[in-house]
Amino acid sequence: MPINLFNNPLASIKLGASDILKGYIGNGQIFPNDTEITAAAFTNASIANTGGNTPYVVSGEIGASFTLTGSAGATAPSGTQVISNSPTTYQIAIADQSTTCGALARNPQVLITPQGNTVLASGLSNTDTITQAAGPPTVANNIGLTITVTNTSYQTITVGGQVRWAPGAQWSVTIGYTVGAGGNTGISRMTINGPNAQMTSGSNPNGVGWTNTLSGTQPSPGSYWNNPDNLGGSLGSGSYTTNFTLTQALYPQGLAAVSFSGVVSNSGCNVASPSSISSATLYP
Repeated sequence: MPINLFNNPLASIKLGASDILKGYIGNGQIFPNDTEITAAAFTNASIANTGGNTPYVVSGEIGASFTLTGSAGATAPSGTQVISNSPTTYQIAIADQSTTCGALARNPQVLITPQGNTVLASGLSNTDTITQAAGPPTVANNIGLTITVTNTSYQTITVGGQVRWAPGAQWSVTIGYTVGAGGNTGISRMTINGPNAQMTSGSNPNGVGWTNTLSGTQPSPGSYWNNPDNLGGSLGSGSYTTNFTLTQALYPQGLAAVSFSGVVSNSGCNVASPSSISSATLYP
């Protein structure tokens, strides 16, 4: 490690008429007072979108000290590094963006910062970058989606001169779904927009039924509530019918209107288009 025995760094030292490049006392370097980093860079120009460890090589005088800071997806070793062998290879971790839909190509970077009496060689940049490939593109998966609502039990009540749907009113909701060219996205849930109805029964083309009721804190009259029935997001093309019943316990005052909707899940980076469908608002 260089040792500064003077108040100021030595700019030069001679023995007679000859310049001395380095001066030592024992094994300790006393001139020049600075240690130099002569090279610092990634060994590779690019890396896949999956990322991983990639080598970053630092060369310079023994005892040179520095820190490394990563950015834009790069993570460098922490703490102060000291060269004991030159060159020395450090592993820089590049984050994975292979599952980030629509992620752009980027340039992970490492900043090298000298510490103490260490300096960078003249003309040496304190940063270096590596190019990382873009993530998978987001692709519109055009699907077919329709909704049909049939009132199967017409029950009303008049509250303050307003006709409302009464407890016991029922609707049959059918979602028509066609798989898109981007693969099966599937219906992820059926929804009723309204706090007062509960899903009572349903079936799909394979004959598998499902039931669902509202859960959690019940909303106050007049508020809205999404009542999802998770169908697994893997159902294929076909028609899916679910029955809803307005229940006395949830809203004895009836409801001014209801509407229904179906929501479609995505398959990887294939984004369903349209992603949902809703019925018209249904008044008594």
